[in-house]
Amino acid sequence: MNQDLTLRLFLVDDDEFDAMAFDRALKKSGINYTLRHCNQATKALEIIQEDEFDLVFLDYQMPGTDGLALLKRFKSLGVLSPIAILTSQGDEKIAVEMMKAGAFDYFPKNELTSESLSKIIRAGLRLREAELKKQQAERALIENNAKLNAILESTNAMVFSVDRDLRFTAFNSVFRNTTIELLGRAPEIGSSITETFQSHENLNLLIASLKKTLGGEHVSITEEFGTPEGIHNYYDFMFSPITAADSSVSGVVVYGKDITERKRTEWEILESKLEAERTAKAKSEFLSNMSHEIRTPMNAIIGLSELLLKENLSEKQLENLKSIKYSADNLLVIINDILDFSKIESGKIDFEQINFDLYSKVHEIRKTFVFKAEEKGIGLKVNIDERVPQFLSGDPFRLNQILLNLLSNAIKFTKEGYVSLGIQLVKQKKDSVSLEFSVSDTGIGIPKDKLAHVFESYTQAYTDITRRFGGTGLGLAITKQLVEMQGGVISLNSEVGKGTTFSFVLELNKGVTESAGDISDMVADLLEKRDFEGMRVLLVEDNPMNQFVANQVLELWNIKVDFADDGLQAVNLLQENDYALVLMDLQMPVMSGYEATAFIRDRTNRARNPEIPIIALTADAFPETRKKVMESGMNDFVTKPLEQNDLYSKIKMHALKHVNV
Repeated sequence: MNQDLTLRLFLVDDDEFDAMAFDRALKKSGINYTLRHCNQATKALEIIQEDEFDLVFLDYQMPGTDGLALLKRFKSLGVLSPIAILTSQGDEKIAVEMMKAGAFDYFPKNELTSESLSKIIRAGLRLREAELKKQQAERALIENNAKLNAILESTNAMVFSVDRDLRFTAFNSVFRNTTIELLGRAPEIGSSITETFQSHENLNLLIASLKKTLGGEHVSITEEFGTPEGIHNYYDFMFSPITAADSSVSGVVVYGKDITERKRTEWEILESKLEAERTAKAKSEFLSNMSHEIRTPMNAIIGLSELLLKENLSEKQLENLKSIKYSADNLLVIINDILDFSKIESGKIDFEQINFDLYSKVHEIRKTFVFKAEEKGIGLKVNIDERVPQFLSGDPFRLNQILLNLLSNAIKFTKEGYVSLGIQLVKQKKDSVSLEFSVSDTGIGIPKDKLAHVFESYTQAYTDITRRFGGTGLGLAITKQLVEMQGGVISLNSEVGKGTTFSFVLELNKGVTESAGDISDMVADLLEKRDFEGMRVLLVEDNPMNQFVANQVLELWNIKVDFADDGLQAVNLLQENDYALVLMDLQMPVMSGYEATAFIRDRTNRARNPEIPIIALTADAFPETRKKVMESGMNDFVTKPLEQNDLYSKIKMHALKHVNV
């Protein structure tokens, strides 16, 4: 409702006290209004003919008459203002009669509040606006039809028009004659599309196209008609909206051209295309759902493995646990590949633009693979062109993912020799640089006839690759997509038995050089003792195993944890207790994390601290989920499986000031 608009309201009620109560409710609603009050039916009839009102409110019981009779008199006088009925009685029969007579709403006086009155006024205004638009559309339709009729007979093509109810408003003789010839019946002005085309096989397509055009679109379809003799004709139909002076759509004009000579295989091609799109969408949704479901139990497996590795274990136990952790990490890589592939296929992947230290990033990547390389007895080399800037601006996480994919592949397929990572400056501009990243190995190589297919989804160079080396066959497909989506180009050279080199070029903006103080702070954060001194946190999670794992981690940092199995339990606890922070799962029974957050943030509810930091815990890493989390009022999010450093930094960032010793 426009707050600057002053509404003209008319109240017909013989009870002065009720009228005063009505006025008080209006004032509390915050609506701008002028109110004219009348306590006599005869006087009300005079006023309604002299003045116009946005809304009218009638008392049901009036001296010498009743609201129903007065309502009917108003309608007989052509009153267009929406009319609502007030009564001290709650009889539903009265309500039904009033609605039949033309009232748009009905409510007892004892239920009158500023909120209910505001709601009724909004509904009435919407009704009034809809009625005005309908009248305007009808007037515009008449004008447009007059113009359309002048050109109907000037073309050899079929031309017809329909209104918003899909009834014929005009057509030319070509359309009429063709319809008689092909369908055996003639259209009539005012008859519906359904009456004319009846059970024709393309009726649904025709109606769908008309409705889409009524939404403002321009639509083209090809339609087939069959005669009783079995002769089939094809037509191209172009649907264009008929717009009124206010740009609203009042109908559709259709232009039909005979294209019988076109091959009927066009329909088969279209059907094949639609089926392929449906299949791709179904596959994408399946992969996304599958990865989401698997990540939740993986949270428990990886989390408990990390915790147990810190215990005093025997050498054999430690060896077995490392094997479990290694297998779990590999499984998580596969899950992430599936999830990334799903996101890329559906076009739902975003890229960050943040400052990062390229040299530190490469150092971290080298540390990730150095032990695996030593295990296999191969070398791991890194060479960075000295002209390459240390600090860049871009997406370090996606760059990291690309390099990890390529280096992991290189080490996987190399039995002896070395793997190397090189970064060379290709071109330098004022604010950006073009860098060539290359990953080379002395591994098994790729046959020439397989080179063109290496980057395809689910494709690997040899049929036994998955059995011998593992993997999904998605890594290189994802890598290629990530490079190209950032405007880069990736290529490869390989020779069987001698090795492979993957190269890609990316243009990255120059970054901001971080001070020594910034780096010192980062080091200090890594070295600090992780002790929150008994800080109290509420963990909202319906999965008992996830509760157990999270509690184990949080206890290591001297955090006291209370548990809630769903959002409803959480809001109840937050009404009774003080917490420094909430760790909130999203998908839960009874009340979801989104619903619970909305309740907590609403200051009219009884949460002790509506501004309490809330960190989402989610196994869904899709960008739209992250966006929804932030828009719902949460402060941050952590993905499952929980990464301890990430969880710690988020808790420290948002809740350190709330620590209770």
